[in-house]
Amino acid sequence: MRIKAARIGLTFACLHLAACASTPALPPGIGEGGSVQPVRALVSPGISKYLAEPFDETQAIEVMVATNRGQPEASTFGCTNESFGIAPGTGVARGICRVNLPRLRPVGGIESDSRPRSDTHRYLKILGASAIASESDWSSELRRRSSRGLLVFIHGFNVKFEEAVYRAAQIAYDLKFQGGVLLLSWPAGPSSGFLESTRLSKTYSSNQESARASIEPFTQLLKQVLALQVPVYLTIHSMGHQVALPALAALEPPGMPLIEELFLNAPDFPAAEFEGVAQRLRQLARRITLYCSSQDNAMVASELKNSNRRLGACERFDGVDVINVGEVDTPALGIGGLGHGYYASRAVLTDIFQAILGVEARRRLFIRAAEPNAPENYFLRP
Repeated sequence: MRIKAARIGLTFACLHLAACASTPALPPGIGEGGSVQPVRALVSPGISKYLAEPFDETQAIEVMVATNRGQPEASTFGCTNESFGIAPGTGVARGICRVNLPRLRPVGGIESDSRPRSDTHRYLKILGASAIASESDWSSELRRRSSRGLLVFIHGFNVKFEEAVYRAAQIAYDLKFQGGVLLLSWPAGPSSGFLESTRLSKTYSSNQESARASIEPFTQLLKQVLALQVPVYLTIHSMGHQVALPALAALEPPGMPLIEELFLNAPDFPAAEFEGVAQRLRQLARRITLYCSSQDNAMVASELKNSNRRLGACERFDGVDVINVGEVDTPALGIGGLGHGYYASRAVLTDIFQAILGVEARRRLFIRAAEPNAPENYFLRP
């Protein structure tokens, strides 16, 4: 009995000494003395501070715009398709578009109505436009509006100017983004004639030429944006990558990342060429998220047209969070749509919102890990 009692005493002594030797870190939400705080006590103050503007009512969104689209002769800065066309211009025009964003519309919706008495709670509408002529005024305006960060949007193929303005405003509103909004618009869109507009192959080729011609002016525009040294959230769609990625790769590598989040949405860009620019992107951006889909019919068409694999069809790269969204945006039987416009949808914007808040990909809602050796890192769950 004495031996058994001694063993029990020794066991309790060892446990006591072990507890004293190393005190484990308290789990999140556990305070001193074992008091438990609800999660909202830890998270709510930061979220409430960030979301000072709730964006829960019809609102006017001011979008800063810089574009190298051509203007009709004697045209002043405007925010409609009549103001800027689909051909490259001789320089860069800058200004501000004021857009009505209605509360009674689906997330991602940009249905517009320019009639004077249309319901402003249901339809997007251009409320006004103002030009910014001088470089110094533009720099001052950029800096003034980006004190809480800057959301930059670069659109894709076959997008007219007015649609690009609406899309930039919609993304900012649906994200409840609290900083400035900047649209960088390049000369994309269909030809004016009906027969020409239905020939997508010809439109694709002409847009691709415009994309190449836009690399140099966009290099300067992006250089000016990054010189602000404010948090930049850059989102690019489709053929816009053929403008933006070479422009970013041409920038001198900074001493620290200047882009807080870089979102690559359905990138119509050669996968084999991406590795050549990826290293520079990793120097410029704190995190890179690539949304892709093997079900994207636009990527299938682009691969046939360009005779190479496109980045938006999913390809894994070091230092890039590759998220396959095919499960949330799959064309019905491959014919119900392109499966290419997910970048402005509820599912993807929900993920982008979490990324902006700093949540790593594997911890975000509706994300699951992909199988080993898959062409993506994660799937966005339906």
